[in-house]
Amino acid sequence: MVVAKIFKCSGNEMEIIPSKLLEDLNISFEAGNNNASDMVLLAKALKTENKKEYCRLPFCHTVEAEALGSQVIFSEAVGNRIGKYRIEDISSIDHISKIDLTKGRIAKVIKAARILKEEGEKLVLDVTGPISIATSIMDSTLFYKALRKNREKIDLCLDIIEDSIVEYILEAIELGVNIISFADPTGTIDIVGPKVYKDVSGKVTYRILKRIENKLGKTLVHLCGKTSTSLEAIGLLETEILEARGEDYLQMIQNIKGDRNDIKFIGHWCLNLNKCKRQIISCRIK
Repeated sequence: MVVAKIFKCSGNEMEIIPSKLLEDLNISFEAGNNNASDMVLLAKALKTENKKEYCRLPFCHTVEAEALGSQVIFSEAVGNRIGKYRIEDISSIDHISKIDLTKGRIAKVIKAARILKEEGEKLVLDVTGPISIATSIMDSTLFYKALRKNREKIDLCLDIIEDSIVEYILEAIELGVNIISFADPTGTIDIVGPKVYKDVSGKVTYRILKRIENKLGKTLVHLCGKTSTSLEAIGLLETEILEARGEDYLQMIQNIKGDRNDIKFIGHWCLNLNKCKRQIISCRIK
């Protein structure tokens, strides 16, 4: 299979939180990641600091993995990271269950999102893709070894992750989140290779997007450029280039959604890049 050109993103994956901002708000880095009221304060302050129109939650990509049982180390210096995997051997997969959105930090993120929307804020919610979650609840070496030797276990794990992501996104839609930013950094075709992407990673991502497609309403999904170009490479997505107006990328997204209510997914670009072309790439999941 010939692989199409995959988007190369130079944006920052982690939200940089200035220490001075935390000092001014009188909250700790860990509190800003764990308490709904502090998340709200921090999201608003970052919006002002970055001169944006949108608040953004959460402040890292470990929320879903933590909700599935991994332990997270909170670090202002290097960003949040996995300290201990939920799955240490392949038999542990039998004991994991779907994310409970009413418990733990993910529940606090949802509460913070609700408060921000009730206060009239525009909001972007970052959602992590299936392979990135899978390799955050188990070591990547174990994941790929099991993919070869215990495929049924990996399929079970990915089914649980898929259901969890879908429920999380549906909850966000219910809250009125403006943009779902969907990214799977370790699951794109340039990372896992064409065969694994076509047989595993791309297939799960495709199913997630199809399951939410007709339930998005006013919410729009922004696919990470690497995700959208990966899906295009295996023929699961087609694009349309649209001229857009606005001072920045988020403004252009807002305007295009107002002009074209039929648009559900956009991609081939990065929300973390300040520079942008005067166009939006609309994506249709086949």
